[in-house]
Amino acid sequence: MFDHFLDIIVLIFFGYAITYPILLLLVPLKSIDIGFYRFNLGLSIIIGSVGVAAFYFSSDEYFIKIMNTIWLVLLIVFTAMKWNAEKISNRIINLISFFGIISIGFILNEFFPELNIGIVFLSVLIGSFITSAVFYSMILGHWYLNVIELPIKYLRNATFCLTAALMVRVVWDIYFISTNTITDAYGLNHSLWYFLIQFDGFLLMIAILIGTLFPLIINFFAFKTIKLQATQSATGLLYVSIVSILFGDMIFKFYLFQYGLSL
Repeated sequence: MFDHFLDIIVLIFFGYAITYPILLLLVPLKSIDIGFYRFNLGLSIIIGSVGVAAFYFSSDEYFIKIMNTIWLVLLIVFTAMKWNAEKISNRIINLISFFGIISIGFILNEFFPELNIGIVFLSVLIGSFITSAVFYSMILGHWYLNVIELPIKYLRNATFCLTAALMVRVVWDIYFISTNTITDAYGLNHSLWYFLIQFDGFLLMIAILIGTLFPLIINFFAFKTIKLQATQSATGLLYVSIVSILFGDMIFKFYLFQYGLSL
């Protein structure tokens, strides 16, 4: 995993930063204070800066570096201009994120020229959205301490988006594992289901269990606590999901680089 550590950082951090601002659509600014938008846009800038910097050290492709920098500058300028604004356009935020999504497409083409980029792109976006959604849900859960009358539906909707993304990953993983094979050191093809129970694939099975199925179970209990209006209990459960999802996503990215598996 350490052979591709910097590249994994690029995909996780940059993918998070370009998808996270889109989730601001779930809570209109008129329903929450401006501090929520400031905090989340600032967080995206910090995390995105790490991803952009990591790519500078992992690649010599200057065109992509310029695109990444443009995305980061756009987000910084927009955030600075709207820091004390009473109204923020989610449309502009989404346009900046869309530019970042295009940029990560070029990054993936640079990292995996021999793979089907469409499949890799879909896989990475699913993983990025899951990571973004779990952090967003957790932060939103904390915000109920600041905005007492914030409707519970917003936390429920955020948790639903996270659950839906996890279910998409489950379906995608089952489809990919069922329709693809892997070639061993002797040139023999094996089913990916068989690969999961081998020594080299055991960690991938752990990632599926810990990074996908376990958070789904946690979300079930989170929905129960949200129904009881226990927002802080739900937030605590989402903390557990963050750890398992990040752990699983790092393993998924390792198998993407090491074996070309788009899970």
